[in-house]
Order: sequence, then structure tokens, then C-alpha cells
Amino acid sequence: MQKIKEKAILGVIVWVVIILSFGCGSGNRKVKTEPKGNQDYIFYPSLPNTPRYQYLTTFTTAADIEKKKSKFFKFIVGDKEEKVRGIRKAYGADMFDGVIYVCDFGAGAVVTINLKTRELGFLGIKGSGKLKKPINLVIDKTDKLMYVADVGRKQILCYTLDGSVKHFYGKKDQFSKPVDVDIYQDKIFVCDVDKHQVLVIDKKEGNTLYTIGKPGSKEGQLFHPTNICIRDGRLYVSDTTNFRIQVFDLEGKFTATFGKIGDRPSTFTRPKGVDVDKEGRIYVVDAAFENVQVFDRQFKLLLFMFGPGYERHNINLPAGITLVYDNLEYFKEYLSPHFKAEYLLLVTSNFGLNKVNVYAFGKYSQ
Repeated sequence: MQKIKEKAILGVIVWVVIILSFGCGSGNRKVKTEPKGNQDYIFYPSLPNTPRYQYLTTFTTAADIEKKKSKFFKFIVGDKEEKVRGIRKAYGADMFDGVIYVCDFGAGAVVTINLKTRELGFLGIKGSGKLKKPINLVIDKTDKLMYVADVGRKQILCYTLDGSVKHFYGKKDQFSKPVDVDIYQDKIFVCDVDKHQVLVIDKKEGNTLYTIGKPGSKEGQLFHPTNICIRDGRLYVSDTTNFRIQVFDLEGKFTATFGKIGDRPSTFTRPKGVDVDKEGRIYVVDAAFENVQVFDRQFKLLLFMFGPGYERHNINLPAGITLVYDNLEYFKEYLSPHFKAEYLLLVTSNFGLNKVNVYAFGKYSQ
């Protein structure tokens, strides 16, 4: 029986070699190729206006990142239908050293999109660090640690970047529904949507040092805050059910607010993800409008962009936004030759075909 199998395998190899030898031909034979047309780049605002943003690519399933199997490989081992691996419901995301980390609260895991190895993986899926419903995350790029807000566990979990759990934060009744997390020096800022406040705890022991905000609609008060961002000594809070963004210093003192309920640009219906670039531009995701609005330092609207749909550049029930200044080299192939990128925008969506969209901010020139 073994000899029959060996002969069959040998026969296949010989047959393939014969086919390849006929296909190669002489060096004078020309190979026909399809002419490459101009790539259809997507800009915001669109031409003939001067673009400041370009859509780059989308990650949803393993097919978007992993290397495709060759026809020869499929011929030899067969083309069996594989189970689709990918992101179910994306929320918070961050990126470090060529890897995008995405909270998938549908799968109960952190999905890793490794652009160096072209692989998709999962963290927090077993052991004491098994996640239940991760919503947001942030990476401490100095200590190379990842902090994940898990509403199912009512905890903040700290992992090494290979997925080993290092620390648990969240004593009994300390958190009710922790939905976002950010870090500053030796402090961890935890956004609790049910407690209507941001709790500030120390990294070492996890004790609550102080809280920011209390239930209400007045300035400095919060009602269902969902997302936070620390930039340049300021804490930005998506005060979702108050339909606004509030700004505090890192000791909790209220400094500013902008936005109100409405259905026009510069107003909000369901503000969620928030981030700020080095020039002070403030990015706010609105899950109801299904767009991203950009404001300047004085909270004046500069642009609203993206939007729902079925194309690769669309966002559907968007949730989070993260700005990334490094790792641009992994996206050069997608850039227009007329567009010079300065940083990346990672925008996540809970539903639809596109779970993690990557855009670039930069300058366009002819």
C-alpha cells in the first residue's frame, strides 16, 4: 500500500514538471500581461479640492492580511474551504512596531494584525487573562505593555505584547462598566460609563486616587462617557449622552466643552472615539452620523468625512479612532505618488464589511 502511495505522488510530481517545462518555453517567448490602469485613489476632501486625507486599506478577515496560497500549492494539497477568521465587532485599536491590536468584543479577544509576518492572531483567549468583552485598549510604547478595558470582567487587564497577562486592575465594586483606558506616567485613567466618571488609579497597587466628573449635564459633569484620550496634559472625554466633548486637566479640573445634540455638522448624536493630533486637531467619531468630524484647537469644525456604505472606504456604526505617527512604511504601497503622509488614522466599525479602516493625513501636490 505504501509503495502505491509513493508511486502516485511521484507520478503527480513528474506530471507537474512536464506541464511547467511546456509552459516555460524559450527565452524569446513573450508573456502577455494586462495593462495596468491608473489606481483609483480616494481622497478627503475629493478633487479638485486640495485633499488632506487618503483612504489606504481595510482589515476585516485573515484574507486581508495573510499571504495568498499559490495555484501550485492549491493543486498539490487541494483547495479545501477554510473557516473564515477575522474580526466580528471592532472597537478600540492601537498600533506598535508593525502590529495593529484591535479589541473585538464580538469574539472576546484582542485581534492582532501583524504587517511584518502577514498573519492574523488572537490574544486574551485562554488562561487567567482570558477576556470576556474587551472594548478599548491602549499601548504603553515605553514599557511595551497593553492595557485592555473589559466590561465583562469589570477590569483593566495589563498584558505584554505577546499576550501574557501581567496585572489585573479592578477590585470588587471599584469599576461598574469600564469602557476605555488611557495612561499617563504612573496613573491609569479608566472611563466608567455606568458610574458616569473617569477613575484615576495608580499603576502599582491599582488604588483609586481620585475621580473626574459626576452624573449630570452641567459643565464638568458626565452622563454615559464612552471614550477618553490624553494629549498634551489634557483629558478629552466623549460625554456621549450629553452629546459633547469635555476637556479636563489631568487633575480633574474642567477646562472646556464643545458640541451639542443635532443633525448637522459640528453637532453630535452619539459621539464615541476621540483622539487629538500634535497640531491640536480633534477627531471625533459619531456612531449615529457614521462619520468622523475634525475640529481645530478653538473647536471650530474643519471637516467631516468618511460615511456609511458598502465600499471598502466606508465605515458602518463606527466606534474608535486612533492616530499613529510611526509605522508609515507598512502602507507605502497604498499611497498616491502625489500624497505625502504624515500620520495614520485607524477607524474601527462595529458592523458592516469593514472593521478596521486605515487612512492617512498629509499633503497633496501635483
